[in-house]
Amino acid sequence: MEKIFAVITVARQVEGEYVFIKTEKAFKSAQKADALLKALKGQYVTSDGKWKPQQVSTPQGDAVCMCEVGVFEIEVDTAE
Repeated sequence: MEKIFAVITVARQVEGEYVFIKTEKAFKSAQKADALLKALKGQYVTSDGKWKPQQVSTPQGDAVCMCEVGVFEIEVDTAE
């Protein structure tokens, strides 16, 4: 088994019911995943911890969302 670390963004619509999930990137290194997590978090949250609303484009139009980002550790079965 091998481990990878996937950085995932979850966007929740402020005025509505939509939730969007996006896998940003996966890494073999936890440190690289953490670096991307910190960079994305800087886009989504102010230095004092307040959410920065984000525009998410959808087929129905733009949705104003609050975004959260996290790293998930995943075991990959590399046996054939």
